[in-house]
Amino acid sequence: MNMDTLEVSIVIPNYNGENLIRQNMPSVIEATNAYPAKSEIIVVDDASQDDGIKVLVENFPDIKIVHHEINKGFAEAVHSGVKSSLYSIIILLNTDVIPDRNFISPLIHYFDREDTFAVSPLIRNQDGKSLRVSWNLAKLVRGELRRKDWDLDDALELAGQGKKLKSLYASGGSVAIRKQMFEQLGGFLPIYKPFYSEDKDLCTRAWKRGWATYFEPSSTVIHAHKGSINRFFSHKRIKTIRRRNRFLYLWYHLSTNKLILSHLPWILYRFPMRILRFDMVYPLALFKALRQLGEIVKLRDQLRSNNGLISLEEIIEKIGFQN
Repeated sequence: MNMDTLEVSIVIPNYNGENLIRQNMPSVIEATNAYPAKSEIIVVDDASQDDGIKVLVENFPDIKIVHHEINKGFAEAVHSGVKSSLYSIIILLNTDVIPDRNFISPLIHYFDREDTFAVSPLIRNQDGKSLRVSWNLAKLVRGELRRKDWDLDDALELAGQGKKLKSLYASGGSVAIRKQMFEQLGGFLPIYKPFYSEDKDLCTRAWKRGWATYFEPSSTVIHAHKGSINRFFSHKRIKTIRRRNRFLYLWYHLSTNKLILSHLPWILYRFPMRILRFDMVYPLALFKALRQLGEIVKLRDQLRSNNGLISLEEIIEKIGFQN
């Protein structure tokens, strides 16, 4: 199959992103024009109070708009966009992401593989520096998940040798996803609301079903990091939610042995140490996560019933560092 015939739906969640829409939507449209197959752009407005919708209607009339009457958050905005989409491949883009004109085709070529769930492009900052979140190679250290460092030249060399670069997960701000698999997984889980770790969890659940996430360095986007989270939430709240969701993710996906023998002892060590340092984010996030422990137990039971018995540490070992 010629993979450039696969039709693509680009889903863009938006909340008060009027200025970002003005700046970045032309680049998205240019990318769809450069892609040879059919495509559509869907903007899901999550009850914005600015004139972003007006800007879309007046300047980009071919874009499909889905409107939320009340703010529902990132995950629900994505779900609404996917539900409204026509095509089998979904590309998620944040409003603060500027895609390269030819970024679509290199991602789509992976979907000739039956196991492909998601593909991440190379994400650069505004200075052109490659961001580590493009390729998520992980390791477990002292009961916590840590990303491994990697070098772009090594990634390009491996890709040039025809190797597929496996990744634990792809950033939800710029990723191509197979729609059917996304729907089978039930999309993003509500336990991570309002933000952070949904993408990591989604791809981990895909790995547990034998579906892979890849990194394609020849597809590039620029992430300007001007999204709604930093504009509308306090720094402390963002840190607390991020830390809480790290707990929830690990409690959901680590094996029971790793939870008991590694993760839990390190919590018992870190908890008093953070308090002594007057760092209250860690204990506050832990208490918030514990309030959702019952939900995590139910989710773990569901994984067992769906034959999702492979643990996070086994997935990490399976991905490995490709050299």
